[in-house]
Amino acid sequence: MDIYLSVNNRADILQIPVIPAEFTITKPQSLTVFETVSKGELQLIGTPKLKGIVIESFFPAAGRTYPYIRNTSMWGWEYINKLDIWIAQKLPIRLVVTDTPINMAAAVKNFSYTLKTDGDIWYSLELEQFNLLGYEYPRDEEEEELTVSQYEELKHDIEYLQGVTGELANPYNYIDENMPDWAREAVQAACDAGVLKGTDTGLGLTYSELRIITWMYRAGLFR
Repeated sequence: MDIYLSVNNRADILQIPVIPAEFTITKPQSLTVFETVSKGELQLIGTPKLKGIVIESFFPAAGRTYPYIRNTSMWGWEYINKLDIWIAQKLPIRLVVTDTPINMAAAVKNFSYTLKTDGDIWYSLELEQFNLLGYEYPRDEEEEELTVSQYEELKHDIEYLQGVTGELANPYNYIDENMPDWAREAVQAACDAGVLKGTDTGLGLTYSELRIITWMYRAGLFR
């Protein structure tokens, strides 16, 4: 059995040098208890909570070799520094324990260590399961900012997606602030030309129809 920690899709890997004799994995379950009038307490089972694991072992001091060491590429404070950097960068950590099904993304919940007189560093590393869904990796300081044109293009794409997803539930019935600015002039021109007529409940236009009417208007069909 070996224990590996890694970040950024295994771009940086740390192998635990001394395997602990044992470690415990916690998998809590949310429970809700209700007090009823006639049946006493009732308990409802909720959704599972995040798994947790605590690894307690030691990082050998430089030059102190033991027959059971699994990794000699690093020593003592090098492990501490690497973990400190990962924590400071707020990186999710991939935990893999070979010969077991354990393979999960985790976040450091607590990391404590004690320096012994012989130079070895005893530590306790508490990890908690991390949901990668929606996680944004920290930006590179040299990453370029969006240009004005890129920002406007992104804004337009977002507006389009919002319009498409909401058009059935929220049709555009009136030429008001609810209707996108770029479509109002075209819709008004279509109404003035008698091409577009509404009902008692309004125009009932979808976002896609607004785009078509705008294209027609820009092509000069309502002038």
